[in-house]
Amino acid sequence: MERRALGVLALILIGLMALVATAGLDGLPRSLKKSVEAENGVVSHDQEALQLDRTRIEAAIAEDPALFAKEADPWRARLDQDKATFADAGGKLVALQQLAKANRRGDEYSVERGLKDINSLLDEALRDASAVDAEAQRRLAFKKALPQRLEAMRSSYQTLESIATDSNESSIRKAMSDWPAKSQDLQMRLDAVDKLEKQGRQVWDSSAQLRDSAAKNNLVDTDIETLSTDADQLDSLRQQARDALVSDSALAGQLYVGWDKLLVEVERGQEPREKVRIVRTRFPDSTLAHGETTSEERWEPLAASLARRSEDPDGMVIERKPAGRYDSEADDTLQPPAYAYIAPPGQSNAYGSWSGGIWHWLPEYLLLSQLLHSSREPIYLPDYDAYRYARSRGETYYGRNREYAPPERPSGRGPSSNGWYSERPRSSSPGGFSSSPYRSRGTFSSSPYRSRGTFGSSGFGSSGGFRSYSRGRR
Repeated sequence: MERRALGVLALILIGLMALVATAGLDGLPRSLKKSVEAENGVVSHDQEALQLDRTRIEAAIAEDPALFAKEADPWRARLDQDKATFADAGGKLVALQQLAKANRRGDEYSVERGLKDINSLLDEALRDASAVDAEAQRRLAFKKALPQRLEAMRSSYQTLESIATDSNESSIRKAMSDWPAKSQDLQMRLDAVDKLEKQGRQVWDSSAQLRDSAAKNNLVDTDIETLSTDADQLDSLRQQARDALVSDSALAGQLYVGWDKLLVEVERGQEPREKVRIVRTRFPDSTLAHGETTSEERWEPLAASLARRSEDPDGMVIERKPAGRYDSEADDTLQPPAYAYIAPPGQSNAYGSWSGGIWHWLPEYLLLSQLLHSSREPIYLPDYDAYRYARSRGETYYGRNREYAPPERPSGRGPSSNGWYSERPRSSSPGGFSSSPYRSRGTFSSSPYRSRGTFGSSGFGSSGGFRSYSRGRR
């Protein structure tokens, strides 16, 4: 019984061996054998490319032997080495073809590795030959364009030399005079440009002999490389100086512009964004007189400071940059619009003055005031005092009747619901704002400055350490 079972097993094994031999399962993968067959064409194609590079290089050398006197022999030696590399790759291909012909499954790894080695050798040789050809053509093209290149060098140098009279530098120096606080920073920027100009002068002076030889067509290969480097360096220095001046002039221009960014609307969807109104005033000088005010509204990605809030203080200034500062120095402290432009009580500034306990804007800045707080009521002395007091405590003032405040949140969280501004938990000490005559109890009607008519011309009287109105207001 056992002999019969062994016989059956032997027959099965013989059948499987025949099946494997018939189906070719013991040979190399068909795709791998095709790759070996195709490699002949790859080697032939790359040999033609190598020969084309060599032909171009020899033609360049023949066209101007003096230009390539030093490099010709080293380049030919490199091309001979590239040719030898191709021969090495050809020998490896012959051995690979023999393995493919033997068609043994066990040689699969050796064939794959052999293909990679051959292609690596071909790529190495071609890259080297191509690099030599590119350098030869570059030098030849440079010499052919020498008249234009020399003129470009001269133009770059003259541009560097005239930097001091550039209109951009003039605008920077004007800003230094108008805004002394920024004078040192702007001077450092001009010094950096001056350093570029000095470097350019050094390159120009050091290349004088080479430029003279180039004009007489007496350059050799070592000279052409040096002059090419000098020309590129002059171009680079000129461009750096020009870019720096344009950038610095734009930075100086920011000093003459003040702007406020007001929150108009917020969309907290999948891509949160905010609609803002940007009110800009451009001034001719640091006196802040005769400014021209414009505004625009646009959608922007939601600011990080607002994204962290659960409410949106529509109408508030979320970012502000006064004249005399760079845009990068903008203040993102939340504040009510227009208040930052107001002078301390009893004083005046370029935007307006106090009179009758109310802030009056100069006619030329009425548009500014309207764009900032539109149809809001005028700003009265108690309003401004409350604003200053809140800021001194690091708190946010939302207006006399909290007209700029976001919707109230549950008790115990967020802004206070009984005042003009959001504040930290207050102490019951006598020095707290709760003891101030300017505290709010929900509406302005409870204030000692509540409306009782219109302002007269008699100004203020003295009362309780604060000025009070001789008449009420509407």
